[in-house]
Amino acid sequence: MSDMMRKVKLSMFEDSDLQRVHDYSVQMLQKTGIKFTSERALEIFRSHGFKVEGTQVFISEKQVRTALETAPSHFIFHGINEDRSLDLGGGAYGVPGPIGPVSIQNLDEGIQPGTLKRVEELVKIYQASPVMTMNSNNGVEATDIPVETRHLEIMRTTLRHTNKPFYTKLFSYETMHQAIDMIELVTGEKLERGGKVYLGPGSAPSMSPMSYSTEVADNIIALAERGQLVTMGTATTTGITGPINIFGTIAMQNAEILAGIVLTQLVNPGNPVGYGVGACPGNMRGGQYCCGSPGRVMLQIGSMEMGKRYYNLPSRTIPYSTDSLTNDIQCGIESYEGTMCNILSNADYQLSEIGTLDGLMTTSYEKTIIDEEITSRLLYIRDGISVSEEAGSVEVVEEVGSGGTFLTTDDTLDYMYDAWYPSVSDWNSTLEGRPVDDYEYMLRRANKEWKRRLEEAPATLLNEAQEEALADYIKQHS
Repeated sequence: MSDMMRKVKLSMFEDSDLQRVHDYSVQMLQKTGIKFTSERALEIFRSHGFKVEGTQVFISEKQVRTALETAPSHFIFHGINEDRSLDLGGGAYGVPGPIGPVSIQNLDEGIQPGTLKRVEELVKIYQASPVMTMNSNNGVEATDIPVETRHLEIMRTTLRHTNKPFYTKLFSYETMHQAIDMIELVTGEKLERGGKVYLGPGSAPSMSPMSYSTEVADNIIALAERGQLVTMGTATTTGITGPINIFGTIAMQNAEILAGIVLTQLVNPGNPVGYGVGACPGNMRGGQYCCGSPGRVMLQIGSMEMGKRYYNLPSRTIPYSTDSLTNDIQCGIESYEGTMCNILSNADYQLSEIGTLDGLMTTSYEKTIIDEEITSRLLYIRDGISVSEEAGSVEVVEEVGSGGTFLTTDDTLDYMYDAWYPSVSDWNSTLEGRPVDDYEYMLRRANKEWKRRLEEAPATLLNEAQEEALADYIKQHS
């Protein structure tokens, strides 16, 4: 990006505020400590001289700083096609699919349960996206596959249909290693400490307040043992699992994130980590996580300033989410608002809940396409405006003079094609051509687009040897 470009960036805190958040977080880790129920994690902390009382781990300022010194400020997140790789923290921007909805929705079928076929459809839709730079193996849960083998089947499906970097859902310690084994079979490379990063969980979330579950801690350890990305995360709800004050929740979840970073760096110093948050204000009228609250914007902007400005780590938040049950005006307002705060707060990537409805529970095929346009709009804004001498346009104004037109100037003809134009929204409709009450017009255009992508998707991106290797591996581990 030229130094003559002025980029938009949202900010909320002064430097002194960021320092206070850090100081409060360290105080919490030193005095209150943080709970780890994983015996693997507790043994790692003990073996490195940390104070451990039962399941409570106490972490000092020095121990936090030591971990932060080894955590990289950027890393390459590789795709099976190297041309798809992203330098996260180094200027690239990652847009993946969602993690964990249980249902799908589209205009043709309404709401349907998640299945492996739906997982495959979504991977293909994301693969063909010009906006989504990453993929996901859990755009919806494959509820028709037994839990014991589900991780194997969704990994195979993903590896067959995408060559972009991709997220995975969380597995157990053993099954996360199996997922990494399957990537090795396709790439022909050893995934190990110091090697290439091909995999990351959508999030390795703390369990607020101030604890980590056995599953999450064991996943952090498995990923770090193989040198793969560990994206920290929180799903704190203010007033319920975190303080009612947003500043207090930012401080508490920062403490939780730091504890996860410390564990990762103890397992593998230098392992890539992402500073990730997904906190929301509580809906105190219903006692629940509230994806659509504008307070979420403040939580995410403040947290991105901690991750990016204070710690200089690759950082991500959760955009697109809405509490609306359908693709209505509420959905549009909440989705745009949350995505705006992610992209314009200088995040490097997303825990993308693209296409989701109903508080992350349902993935809509049509909303996926519409959310891509939201992203495209905001990335255009994020790129900023040129303030070069040429962009000042003094000579062009002198050429046109008073009362003239700029339609045919060389300046207009040179730059008009660089402007942003919509893909599913429409700037050229008229009342004569489209009824004013045609509320499904954008949805129908989005419906055509995802169907086109599925029709044009290849049967597989793998060769015969890769297909056989995956089939043999699944057979051995089922």
